[in-house]
Amino acid sequence: MYQVSLKPYYDNTCQGYRQLITINPKPKGAFLSIIKQLAPSRLSPFKKFSDCDPYPQCFYAVLNPQNKCDFLRVEDISLLFCFLTENGYSINTQITKIMMKAQTPLQETLLFYIN
Repeated sequence: MYQVSLKPYYDNTCQGYRQLITINPKPKGAFLSIIKQLAPSRLSPFKKFSDCDPYPQCFYAVLNPQNKCDFLRVEDISLLFCFLTENGYSINTQITKIMMKAQTPLQETLLFYIN
């Protein structure tokens, strides 16, 4: 089972913030072809990683299945749904509903879980 979420990310190339669609843990199968491993970026020059906070690990951003040179934009999430369907993945609505109701403190915005 994989968690699909939105995560804020500072893109040094375009010198701006973007919402990346991420997946956790690292997927297997066809999904591997549309992910890119990224190191976390500091969202503020005033916020530094400290010994008290666990150092954030690399994460996996979802690429646009039709243009793997670019990240998948939130507005184009329907492309991800098509990719999931075509490759035998399914959205686990039951777990997604439970986790959204639980309001657990996630650093990302939960979109859904897939199998």
